[in-house]
Amino acid sequence: MALDNIAQLEATINRLLEKHERLKRDQEAMAKKLQQKESEWHHLKGQLRQYERERVEFKERLDKIIGQFASMDLAD
Repeated sequence: MALDNIAQLEATINRLLEKHERLKRDQEAMAKKLQQKESEWHHLKGQLRQYERERVEFKERLDKIIGQFASMDLAD
């Protein structure tokens, strides 16, 4: 009878250890994926800033061109 209890206890401990290892691997995989997503986010944030700067520059240049047309005397 005592051997059955010990065998059950050993089986339970082994299952818990396997589950712990599986959860540990899953956590490591999720941490790695999170790190990759954060890196991607930083890259995309930098691209967005670049696009915003380019948009402002383009608008300024376009306003300058429109201003040049507005100052021309085109009434022929």
